[in-house]
Amino acid sequence: MHRGLLLVLALVLGTPATASAETVAQTLQLFGLLGTWADDCSEPPSNNNFHTVYEPLANGNVRRTYYNAPDKIYNQYELQRVNRVSADQLFYSQTGSAGRIDVVLTVTGNRYHVLSSQNQDGKVYVRDGRFTENAGDGKSAGKESPWQNKCQD
Repeated sequence: MHRGLLLVLALVLGTPATASAETVAQTLQLFGLLGTWADDCSEPPSNNNFHTVYEPLANGNVRRTYYNAPDKIYNQYELQRVNRVSADQLFYSQTGSAGRIDVVLTVTGNRYHVLSSQNQDGKVYVRDGRFTENAGDGKSAGKESPWQNKCQD
């Protein structure tokens, strides 16, 4: 595994969820992450333009849903743990049909992109902001993970 990713995960997993006991939804709200995101907000969801929706749940967690066609859910996860890595980086642990996946995002204004993504078994999908051979159909290996833009809250 990449040393930088190991260090980030070790730091994040070894620290409390947040310094002030914020819920996942409160932390994501502070980062401006709640709402709808896409590569191109003016175009509908598609395999080349995933839409991502982060919505707060009554229990304080957040549901993250990917759409790859209008009204068609590609996958859905519940974010149950979140940590601020730095002023512009956020770690979250999400669980869904593929088990647990740990993600680190860079959030810059109204844009974000995935820096790292790894499942509970150690399979890495994104490393240093680039897809690995484990991501999707394998054709994306080496490509930068896309920057998503804020569409609406």
